[in-house]
Amino acid sequence: MIPYSSQKTLVSVKVTMNLDELSILLGQFEPYQRQKYLLMCLFSLLSAFHALNMFDLVCERMYWRSTSKSIFFGGRLVGAFVFGQLSDRFGRRPMFFAGVLTLLVAGTVAALSPSMLVFVPMYFLQGAAHTGAFLVAFTLSTELVGPDYRVVAGFVLQIFYNLGYLILAGLAYFIRDWRQLELAITLPALLFGFYWWFLPESVPWLLAQGRDEEAQTIIQAAANKNGVQLDPRVLRELKAEASLRGGARRYTALDCVRTKAVAAMSLTIWSNWLVNSFVFYGIALNSENLSGDPYLNFCLIGGVGILAEVLCMAMVKLFGRRSPLVISMCLAGLVCVGAAFVQGKDTPEMKTVVKVLVLVGKFWITCSYATIYLWSAELFPTVVRNAGMGVASMSARIGGIFAPFVLDLEATWSPLPLLVFGVLSVVAGLSALTLPDSVRRSL
Repeated sequence: MIPYSSQKTLVSVKVTMNLDELSILLGQFEPYQRQKYLLMCLFSLLSAFHALNMFDLVCERMYWRSTSKSIFFGGRLVGAFVFGQLSDRFGRRPMFFAGVLTLLVAGTVAALSPSMLVFVPMYFLQGAAHTGAFLVAFTLSTELVGPDYRVVAGFVLQIFYNLGYLILAGLAYFIRDWRQLELAITLPALLFGFYWWFLPESVPWLLAQGRDEEAQTIIQAAANKNGVQLDPRVLRELKAEASLRGGARRYTALDCVRTKAVAAMSLTIWSNWLVNSFVFYGIALNSENLSGDPYLNFCLIGGVGILAEVLCMAMVKLFGRRSPLVISMCLAGLVCVGAAFVQGKDTPEMKTVVKVLVLVGKFWITCSYATIYLWSAELFPTVVRNAGMGVASMSARIGGIFAPFVLDLEATWSPLPLLVFGVLSVVAGLSALTLPDSVRRSL
C-alpha cells in the first residue's frame, strides 16, 4: 500500500502501481469522479428511452410488431460486438460519441420515415447505437470510481436506466403520435454533444496505447479537482504495472472454452445471460398484454426494476453472488409459471392477480440480471475477461431477439409464453449452482 500524508501528498515507494491503488489515493469518489459519473448516469437515464418499443408505435400488424422488435434486438447484438471491438481500437470516448450521433440520426430519420422499409433499418441502427454507447458508458463509469464504489456504481447506473423507463411511460402517455414521440426521445441526444468538453478518455486504454501524456493530463486533472498533490513518478509506476502493458498474445473468446473447466464455466455464464435477457425483455414486452392501462403497466415495470436494483445491491453484499442469482431466477421462474396458469381466467380479479405475478416476476428477474452482470466480470480470468463478457453480452441480445416471437405463441395457447419463460428461468438458475462464488475474490 502506498502511504500518503494528511495533506494528500502522494509518496511513491513502489516499483509498480496498479490503477486501483491510484484511484484510492486520488479519492475513490471525490468531486472529479462524482462529476463524471453523474454525466454517465444522465446518459443512462435518457438511453432507456431507446431500450424498448412498448406502445405499438409503428404498425398494428402483429408480424411487423414482432419483427421490428427482433430487428431492434438484432441491432443490439451487432452493437455489442462492433462497439466493443472498435472501442478497444479507437478508444471509449470516440465510440461513445459515435453511438450518440447514430442514435440522433437514426431516430430522426425513423420519425420521418414514410414506410417500414425505411423505419426498420433505422430501428436496427438505434438498437446498435443504444447498446454500444451504453456499454461504453458503463465501462467508463466503473473505471472512474474506486474499487470500494464499483459495485454500487454499476447498480446506481441501472437505477437511472429504470428511471428512464418511468419517464418514457409519461412521455408516451402525453404524446400519442408515434412520430412526435420518436422525436421527443431522440432529440435530447443533442445534449450529449456538450459532453465533448467534460468526458475524459479511459486512462487504462490510453496507457495501453502508449499515449502517456494524455493519461498524465487526465490523472493530473483528477488530482487537482480532488486536492491531491501527485508524485511525478506516478505515471512511470503505472506503466511498469504488468496488467497495463501489451502482451505478445491476444486472447479471444476461443480461450474461454479451451479447457473443460473454463468451458463449462463460460457456457453456464453465457446461457444465464441469454435466459436472463430472454425472460427480462419477455416480461417487459408482455406488459402491453396485461389488463389495465398500458402506460401505467409500463410505469410499474420500471418501478419494480428500481426496487429490485436496490434490494440486489444489499443481497450481493450480504450473501455473495451465487445465492442471490439462483434464488432470484428460480423465484422469477416459479412466479411466471404461476401467472401462466391463471392467465386464461377472464375475470377482473384474476387479471389483477396475473398483473401482480408478472410484476413480481419482473422484480426477481431484474435482481438476477443485475447479479449475473456483476458476477460474470468477477469469474472470467483477467486475460479473457473482455472476450468472455463480449460473448455474454451477445448471448443476451440473442435472448432479446427471440422474446417477441415467443410472446406471439399466446395466440396458440395463452399460458405458453409465461410457461416458457418460467421453466427456462428455473433451469438456468439451478445451473448456476455449478459456478464458484466470487465474493471477496480479487480481480
